[in-house]
Amino acid sequence: MKKIFTLFIGAILMTSACVNLDERTYSEMPKDEFLSSGENLALYTSTPYTRLQDWAVEQGYWTLILQLCNEMAVPKDLKSGYWAEPRYGELHSHEIPAGNKLVKGGWEFCFNGIAACNDALHEIEKTGIKDEAALQNIAEIRVLRAFYYFLAVDLWGNVPFSISKTDTSSPKQKPRKEMFSFIETEIKESINDLSEKTSSTYGRVTKDVANFLLAKLYLNAEVYIGEDMYEEAGNICKDIMDGGKYQLTATYKENFDVKNENSTEAIFAIPYSNVYTPEKFFIWVMSINSYIEPALEVGGTWNGSWMGQPDFMATYAPEDTRKKDTWLFGEIYDRKGTRVQYQDGVQCDDKGQPITDENGNHIPIMYDLYLEDINIPESKFGAGIGVCEGARIQKWTYQGENILIDNNVSMENDFFLMRYADVVLMYIECLVRQGQAGLAAANEDFQKIRTRAGLEPIAAADLTLDNLLIERQHELALETWTRNDLVRFGKYLDAWWAKDAGQDYMLLLPIPSEMIGSNPNLGQNDGY
Repeated sequence: MKKIFTLFIGAILMTSACVNLDERTYSEMPKDEFLSSGENLALYTSTPYTRLQDWAVEQGYWTLILQLCNEMAVPKDLKSGYWAEPRYGELHSHEIPAGNKLVKGGWEFCFNGIAACNDALHEIEKTGIKDEAALQNIAEIRVLRAFYYFLAVDLWGNVPFSISKTDTSSPKQKPRKEMFSFIETEIKESINDLSEKTSSTYGRVTKDVANFLLAKLYLNAEVYIGEDMYEEAGNICKDIMDGGKYQLTATYKENFDVKNENSTEAIFAIPYSNVYTPEKFFIWVMSINSYIEPALEVGGTWNGSWMGQPDFMATYAPEDTRKKDTWLFGEIYDRKGTRVQYQDGVQCDDKGQPITDENGNHIPIMYDLYLEDINIPESKFGAGIGVCEGARIQKWTYQGENILIDNNVSMENDFFLMRYADVVLMYIECLVRQGQAGLAAANEDFQKIRTRAGLEPIAAADLTLDNLLIERQHELALETWTRNDLVRFGKYLDAWWAKDAGQDYMLLLPIPSEMIGSNPNLGQNDGY
């Protein structure tokens, strides 16, 4: 994936002994000389981007969000004993102690990213460079920092705030309303210095990335600051749509292919590589067990149990192709179309003794593999699911040919943090919330999202908020926006599979105990 190098050269420059560019050894070039141009400065200060690579690690921000939502679950696995630690159950129930490992991982993702942005901006400021490239780099990092803060504010509400590398005092906690204003201001002050989308901006912050983030901020303003800003959010989304730079892909699945960097829906992507980003994006090892490996031509899974929640799986219409595009369930076939079988025991005679073949080998009992996706009792969340229970994740196509095997776990697919289909769905939501369901139903892109998934166009009378939430969940399943949606739609505290209804304090996550212990200015949030 050639485009990935635009994000990693800066990291290489800061960590390698020498790097040859244009036949010059840059480790021998004085730092001040190297940083004398905006272009080189952008390379040197790329760490805020490389920090994004931690998005998909097992105890990162993305995996934290997945555990908190109603679309998937991580029950105990009877075969492997996966789920040995309580962190998954705590997140699933929303009864989360401040010492939960994934909460800490999500917090570190956000604030390590913020610190990297502060460091990069400090380096730029020291040079005094004000050319166009430097100003664009400053704008990118400011918006990226606003994105990291947005993620933190969404989960924790009031958060510690610092935009200075040199201030070594403990950051003070700022109210969510002040952080809303900060994020909004950072975007608005930076957007004019950002680049338009071009072939070279893949994976970088552009004007459209900034506008997408601003639309998300306004879309959630009622939750964050108690103000209705759906009109403002809708207008931004409409501007992106009218700009014509993005189109819905012909099929849903191509957005998640192994080589998906040419998707016409990608607004902001994290480039991943099987070679250059080791142990960063490897959800397959957590969802696929050894019985399923032959179907996907992978090996060395953790025999994990990350599966689609049965209640959520039941919400798909039978004709909705996004269900099969996202989840592996039912009859399982390999890439050649052969039914996958698994062994469960050996054949025995009427005295219970194993039967052997002419070579003295036990004759196995083979079964066709079938993954049940719906009729799984809630009690099995803690008691354990069997080999044939639970729809497994396959939204991002897994590289076959046994490339993903043993310690080589990193997927080649890029992760789209911001996708055009989400812009369309945000726009439709804003219209519906403003009583304009008729205009929403007439939108061609919105109806294409449904028809490309095998569904009939939806009538204005059926465009209720409940139906729209389901549409968002089916289209954006596992793409990290579900918790944000559930809170905004008032569904986050609902009961779902193996989870009781929650209380208001659960709308925010606890600040990790280690962070409170190290910063006397931090205190736990009481709720929204």
